[in-house]
Amino acid sequence: MTEEPLSTEADSDEDFRDEKKENVYRRISFWISVVLATVLVVWYFLTHPPDSEEMQRMRMFFKENAIEVGGFLKMTRDEKKVFAQKQKHPFYAKYMLASEAEREKLAALIHISYDYTPFQYWFNLIFQWIIWFTTFWFLGLMIEGAIILARRDRAKRLAARRPPQNN
Repeated sequence: MTEEPLSTEADSDEDFRDEKKENVYRRISFWISVVLATVLVVWYFLTHPPDSEEMQRMRMFFKENAIEVGGFLKMTRDEKKVFAQKQKHPFYAKYMLASEAEREKLAALIHISYDYTPFQYWFNLIFQWIIWFTTFWFLGLMIEGAIILARRDRAKRLAARRPPQNN
């Protein structure tokens, strides 16, 4: 007969934990989060390229002349024609020649350009990467915690099945 060493409750609680494996899992979770966040941001960059130089200039015009352009949009059609003829900027003439669908797109572009800065696209990409990374890393840590809890419960069930040891 072989005698098994007596284990305390603290030892049995730690039987299910393997620090080396957990450290490897944490590193894997971290690097998978980095890679997935980078892949998603690159995918977004490729499918939604930054504004062209012409579009940036137009949005800056809308930002700098927000009150004037907003007032122009609120005018009646006849007032817009007179106002567009007086203005030197080509936007007004192009707006008058545009179709109804194009005018709606321009109105939406004007609305989102009031607080536009040329670098906000790059800021948004960086912030998007941070959001994706923290989301994936958090999910990885939650999965790791669930695995540890499942191992602890399994260890407790196995310990409960063992017959009591007599000395």
